[in-house]
Formats: sequence, C-alpha cells, structure tokens
Amino acid sequence: MTKFSIALAAAFAVAPIFSASAQTAASQPAPRAWLQCRACHTIKAGEANKVGPNLNKVFGAKAGTVRPNFVYSPALKSSGIVWNEKTLDTWLINPAKMVRGNRMAYPGLADPAQRKALIDWMRKEAR
Repeated sequence: MTKFSIALAAAFAVAPIFSASAQTAASQPAPRAWLQCRACHTIKAGEANKVGPNLNKVFGAKAGTVRPNFVYSPALKSSGIVWNEKTLDTWLINPAKMVRGNRMAYPGLADPAQRKALIDWMRKEAR
C-alpha cells in the first residue's frame, strides 16, 4: 500500500467522525419534552403561533410581550417575569402555580433532567 493510499484510507476513516460532530453542533435533536410543547408552540423564526405563541427569542424577553400579535392572559402580561433558564425552569414545573390565571393548559414537567434538556435545547433553537 502506498503512502497516498494509507493517507486516503485514514481520511475516509475519520471523515464520519468530523461530519457527525459538525452535525451535532449545528442541530441537536429536540428532547422528548419538546414533543409535548410543539403541540401548542413553534420555536423557529417566522413560524406561526399556534394555540401558544412562537417561542423564538423568548430568552431575555418579558413574559407576555414576545409576540405582539398573540393574545396573552392579563395575568401573564402583568407578571413581570423575564424569561431565562431559572424562570423557565420554575414555569415548566407548574405554570399554573407560578402565574395564577395564565391560560397555559399544561400540568408541568416534574423531572429536573428533562426540564434542563428542554431549556438547553430551547436556548439554542430560540435565537
């Protein structure tokens, strides 16, 4: 085997590793918890609201203001919440307890690991 053949074989052997890591960095698959969320929400820029608002650019936004064309509950609009990892984590535990009178019909997500995975994924997707 020539040096060129060995180098070529080595390049093909490691190419899938670099390809997979590039794909992973670019687009993580949605966590299981998102399957519930996507029934009512979208997250990509330009996607339409559903029963719930599109969540694009939610991080750092004041609750009830992200989508001006969405009808938020008065309770959520007047809550004063600014969405970040901590407030989203508390919200996802039990939205009705965090903001009494909000319209989100979601019982909550008890598993801290699932909430963290969802929030981490949302942070990347909701830019």
